[in-house]
Amino acid sequence: MTILDEIVAYKRDLLAQGYYEDKLKTLTAVDVSHKQTLNDQIKSSKELAIIAEIKSKSPSIDRLPERNLIQQVKQYEQYGANAVSILTDEQYFEGSFERLQELTIETNLPVLCKDFIVEKIQIDVARKAGASIILLIVNVLNDEELQELYHYARSLNLEVLVEVHDKAELKRAHQLGAELIGINNRDLKRFVTDVLHTNEILEDYQPNVNYISESGVRNRSDVENIVASGISGMLIGESLMTCDDLSQFLPSLKLEKVQR
Repeated sequence: MTILDEIVAYKRDLLAQGYYEDKLKTLTAVDVSHKQTLNDQIKSSKELAIIAEIKSKSPSIDRLPERNLIQQVKQYEQYGANAVSILTDEQYFEGSFERLQELTIETNLPVLCKDFIVEKIQIDVARKAGASIILLIVNVLNDEELQELYHYARSLNLEVLVEVHDKAELKRAHQLGAELIGINNRDLKRFVTDVLHTNEILEDYQPNVNYISESGVRNRSDVENIVASGISGMLIGESLMTCDDLSQFLPSLKLEKVQR
C-alpha cells in the first residue's frame, strides 16, 4: 500500500463518519465569483503561472517553518503568484477547510483546495469554504468516478486540476478533456521527487491543454530544465514555505512560456 492509498482509505473513513456533512453545516459560504480563473490568467500571460502552496507538513517532510499564513498568502499575490493552493487534510498535512476559508478571503487569487477527493460531497465542502479550483487525482479514481466528479465540479463553475503521475494516467486525463492537467513529479512508492519527470511525461503533450508541473521545483535552474516541455505553470510548496525572501525568489521562477 502506498502513502496515497493510505490517505484515500482515511478519506473514506471520514466519509463514513459524516465528517463532510458536519463541515457543510458549520462552514460559512464564501463568495469567490469575482476572482479571475487560473485558465484565463494563463491564456493572457506569456509567463509561466505559479500556484503557490500553503502547507505545514507532509508525509515527506515532518515540519516546515512557522509562518503567518495570512501574510504568506498576501506575499504570494504581491510577488506574482497566479493562484494559491491550500491543503485541507488534517491528519497528514495539518491543514483544514477552516484554514482555506480564512485565507481565501485574504486574496484576490483563486484558491485550489488540495485534497484527496473521491465523493461529490468533498467538492461541495471545498466550494463552500471558498475554493475556486479542486484537485482530482487520476490514480485513485476509475474512469466513471473521474468523469462524474470532473463534470460535477465544472457544473458548479469550479476549475479542476487533474493530476497524473505517468503516461497512462495522462492519456486518461486527455480523454476526459481536462483543460488543466498537473504532472506530479513525486514517486508514489518512494515518495521522492524528480522535476525532470515532467519532461518525460509531456512527450505526450497536446495543444490547448494547460500543463502544471507539481512538486520538486527548488530554484530557477529547475524551471529552466522543464520549461521547454510546454508547461503553462508550476505548483510550488516547500520551496516557497521555506523561503525567507519571496520578493526575489518567486518572480525569478516566472520564466517565459515555451510554445510547442
